[in-house]
Amino acid sequence: MAWFGVETHQELLETFRIFYRNTAIEITLVCCFAIQIISGVRLALALLKKRDKTRYERIQMYSGLVFAYFVLQHIPATIGQRLLHGFDTNFYFASRVVVQKPWLYYFVPYYFIGVSVIGLHIANVHQHKISPKVGESSAKIHFYLIVSFFVLLASIILYSLMGGRFDIVIPEEYNVY
Repeated sequence: MAWFGVETHQELLETFRIFYRNTAIEITLVCCFAIQIISGVRLALALLKKRDKTRYERIQMYSGLVFAYFVLQHIPATIGQRLLHGFDTNFYFASRVVVQKPWLYYFVPYYFIGVSVIGLHIANVHQHKISPKVGESSAKIHFYLIVSFFVLLASIILYSLMGGRFDIVIPEEYNVY
């Protein structure tokens, strides 16, 4: 929603926070991500031992590990900043690290790869599951469309957070480190 402005982004964020910041829901979401990461890392470790991995297995393994890295950094950063420092993890929290040096050198690729790899992971499973029904060439088209959508989404998110649509002035209270 950052595409439509900081205010629109903030309004939607506040609406969703009513649900996902409910303690029971937040704990459940974090537990779901933890289970996803643990099971994914276990699967990746098993696949690492396998000699002749298929293309599907290699993409699942590597995209899953990159996604796990993204989530393992993202969740503690956002929840930690809020709980430990009382910091509002809003638009400016995300935007600051992609517009200010030296942070942008890490966080621009971090966000781009993080969002894109989710699409790669989803597209790979989708192609694997749908190819018996629609054929390999149609399934490949699905794969590339899904990956392209997520790459475009990552680009739009970064473009918006970096001030491509409108000027962004980071409030002084967000310049904490």
